[in-house]
Amino acid sequence: MSLQLVIAAMEQLIELHEELISVGHNKKQAIIDNDISALSRTLAQETRLLKKVSEAEERRIEGLNGFLREKGIRSQLKLNITEMTRLVFDPEEKQRLISVQERLSKVLHTLKELNSVNKELVEQSLAFIDYSLNLLVEKPEDNMLYQHPVKQRNDSPSRSFFDTRA
Repeated sequence: MSLQLVIAAMEQLIELHEELISVGHNKKQAIIDNDISALSRTLAQETRLLKKVSEAEERRIEGLNGFLREKGIRSQLKLNITEMTRLVFDPEEKQRLISVQERLSKVLHTLKELNSVNKELVEQSLAFIDYSLNLLVEKPEDNMLYQHPVKQRNDSPSRSFFDTRA
């Protein structure tokens, strides 16, 4: 019975991670559009989903510990799903567990790639902002703009290369 709890928790993790992928696409578009309010909303939504993921992961661990107790293993080992499949002897349950594991792995891989892209976009945005600020807050001695040369005040009148009085 605990195996069903583990599988149900993993299926819920798949659904939650798919929602995180959807939110990640929204976040990507908000970063590209430079829409701070949309980015703020997606971050709040992402935070709520991550809390649900944490709760589902706790249920998966509880189910795993229950499964180990049913098998007569009293240790509090933190087995991964691959190690757990070695303890499942029913071929249908074993195949179902492996299938759910593979689906979760694919979803996690997709989410990881999307997060990597979003990280790059944020880093590029921050670099552009830093560059823009450096242009605006430039030191006067570093000013590379053309300025009219300061005229020197001499007692003698200014002369050109050609003296017409000669």
